[in-house]
Amino acid sequence: MSNLFNSVHVIAQTVLSNLSKEITRVVIEEEVEKILNLYPSFRNIDIISLIDQLEQDSGLSESTITKLNNDDVEPWLYKTDVDFKFWSRYETYLRITKPSFPIRSLNTKTHQILDDCMNPMEPGKWSRRGMVVGNVQSGKTANYVGLINKAIDAGYKLVIVFAGIHNTLRAQTQDRIDEGVIGRKSVDLIQRKTSSKYGVGNYSLSNTRPVYSYTSTPYPVKEGSKSMKHGDFDINKARELNVPINGTDPTVLVVKKNKSILENLIVWLEDKGNIIEGKFKKVSDVPLLIIDDEADNASVNTGKDDDIKTINKLIRTLLDLFTKNTFIGFTATPYANLFIPSSWNRERTTYVKGIELQVGRDLFPKHFIINIHSSSDYIGADKIFGYENTITGEKKSPLNLIRFVKDQEPCFPKKLNKDNKEDLPESTSDLPTSLKDSIKSFIISCAIRRHRGQLKNHNSMLIHVALYVSWIDRVADIVNNLVTNYRNQITSGQGSIIRELELMFNNDFIVTTKNVIENLSYKDSNINECNWEDVKVHLKEVVKRIEVRAIHGRKKGLEYENTKELNYDDYSDGLTVIAVGGNKLSRGITLEGLTTSYYLRTTRMYDSLMQMGRWFGYRHGYVDLCRLYTTDQIRLWYRHVAMATEDMRQDFDERCETRSI
Repeated sequence: MSNLFNSVHVIAQTVLSNLSKEITRVVIEEEVEKILNLYPSFRNIDIISLIDQLEQDSGLSESTITKLNNDDVEPWLYKTDVDFKFWSRYETYLRITKPSFPIRSLNTKTHQILDDCMNPMEPGKWSRRGMVVGNVQSGKTANYVGLINKAIDAGYKLVIVFAGIHNTLRAQTQDRIDEGVIGRKSVDLIQRKTSSKYGVGNYSLSNTRPVYSYTSTPYPVKEGSKSMKHGDFDINKARELNVPINGTDPTVLVVKKNKSILENLIVWLEDKGNIIEGKFKKVSDVPLLIIDDEADNASVNTGKDDDIKTINKLIRTLLDLFTKNTFIGFTATPYANLFIPSSWNRERTTYVKGIELQVGRDLFPKHFIINIHSSSDYIGADKIFGYENTITGEKKSPLNLIRFVKDQEPCFPKKLNKDNKEDLPESTSDLPTSLKDSIKSFIISCAIRRHRGQLKNHNSMLIHVALYVSWIDRVADIVNNLVTNYRNQITSGQGSIIRELELMFNNDFIVTTKNVIENLSYKDSNINECNWEDVKVHLKEVVKRIEVRAIHGRKKGLEYENTKELNYDDYSDGLTVIAVGGNKLSRGITLEGLTTSYYLRTTRMYDSLMQMGRWFGYRHGYVDLCRLYTTDQIRLWYRHVAMATEDMRQDFDERCETRSI
């Protein structure tokens, strides 16, 4: 988008936000016309795109949320006079820095969720369990960042976010919390450095209280060192900082679901206990909110009731340390959470580092379940794989984005051997033609996005063919060699690659873009047709920018050196990356601007399969450029899971109260 478009967009948003009447598309059109009459030069922008964007901003494209509440859950926000200072700061930040964000919808959703939590000012002892169900890559983090701000405003003093099981996801989440809640770099707080304002901190109100943290993004072990601390909870650092959690100012922690980390956190919090219940110390004056991101992953007890799995037991023990606690699980795949047996609720004791503690009740969302329906512009499994309801006969045709892989063997056999080096591919000639085609597709998609004005947007490609580090590194190394070869050909104008790209553009991209534009179930006015000359002029810049990275758990690759984490914020002009990885790319990690996926990893677990779908999400202005290279067998599995998930949601909705947002 142009600077002029963004300026008009912000002005129109401000005008609409100050209206007292209901916002409809007609109202938006009327107000935009008034602005254009005042400033005729504004008519140089795409007016239809502006109105479409404002309609999306206003949440008009959002559908509904459905709620299932226990009888003892009573609304309380309408009875209170909460001064939403932190939320106002976050709202201002979003309005100015992310003008296309649907703030109105976020405000409504977070209000509904907070209203189902316990009122932190409620006296006595209480505990609440709930769950929020969304879609994969549908803005879940933005939801709970907004919720945290409102929860702090309402009086929650300690907020703990469980951010998956990998350091990468935890660090990514920490940065979102720094940006959207804390307003400073958490690493500066940890290291006691003077901290510059960050994110919402640039829009602080004069009476906004500081937010503290004992966790941070990664930082060097010492000045100038290349060795990094992961930034997760460190009990010694927490004791050194010694900021009280029962003071006036709130504290937010972002931690992994890791045995050692959780045990240290429990020991530290147990020491803060100020009352005795039986033989256990409890914290009585600190309302606790726990947000469990990816709540289906590691949190659910998959063992027997008398043999509780470690992470589940530690989360329940942590909750039971507080006399006032609310637990909310966020997930897109709630299958395991919904089937926690109701009989698994008896309390028992455990020992954590020699301290006898009480294990609280299980994590079944007994008090509320909120189902958030994504807006019509969300690209979910139904739009990728299609959907058919066997009972009602309802059908949804997919967008034509899948390209079938049939030549993966012998390069990528069904069973990979991590120890047999002879099985590893050796050169670019070993790579399947389908993988080479996917990389060409990625180059074209990046060039078209540049033609559409998305010059500083991130572009990502996912290659997911193996779990083993040896395979990930070898594939990354060979793909890097292939990209280097393409780069040299395009830069010099020699070789066959430019002609091959032109053929793919003519035979694939022109047809697909036309089909998406004509599709009645998906509308995006920012998608437009172009010709080969429009694309060709951007090829040199695209291939110059492409980086190939191996993403796995090791700090240093076995064969490939570029294993840096995907920190998109470090690239103000946009990162263009081909990410080759396994488990670290299969859950939670957001691949910004993902257009092309080459995906051969197989699993039949419903939750794992859906979470691996990094290609789900919002693709404004470029969904027609997205491609999923995979096998027909994987497509059939995804389609089956898509239908099962849709059936589950419909069954859930029939039992719920439906509310428009």
